[in-house]
Amino acid sequence: MHIIIGLLTALGTLLYVMERMRIDIGWLNPWAWKRRRAWAKLSAGNPVYGLDKPLDAIALIATAAAKIDGDLSIEEKEALKNIFKNTFNQSEQEASQLLGSSVYLLGPGEDVFHSPEKVLQRSLDKFSAEQKVSSMKLLSEIIHVGGAPSNLQQEFVNKVERVMNPDDGKSGW
Repeated sequence: MHIIIGLLTALGTLLYVMERMRIDIGWLNPWAWKRRRAWAKLSAGNPVYGLDKPLDAIALIATAAAKIDGDLSIEEKEALKNIFKNTFNQSEQEASQLLGSSVYLLGPGEDVFHSPEKVLQRSLDKFSAEQKVSSMKLLSEIIHVGGAPSNLQQEFVNKVERVMNPDDGKSGW
């Protein structure tokens, strides 16, 4: 018994000295390790895949549809802001902030262009049937701002439509 007490005392002393020397011993706590690991997984991922509000997700998808051919034109920016104001019932300032945050999150956009289903994955179950239809009309309106939509825009909208309506095999846009 005295040997066990001696070992525990030595271990306690060693841990205390390591703590006083500012050596991290937090790895000994399994709950803290689990929290740190969950936070690292959350913070290291792409933020576009973490959108869980339908409004934010569809704003990003609409911005991506407009930007897939290159930079946003002034017409496309104004059309997006008007859609955000009228369709999403936002003020001028809120619409500008939503557009700015969508453009910032989109960045180069390759992740969003190739897999819009990952962007919509967390928020798709929160869309009502009317919101899905409205979102597809919104995307159709956006891609027609500069005239006829390009092939890239059409393919992107078709991908989004397949995600929004997986049971509907045909594309109406």
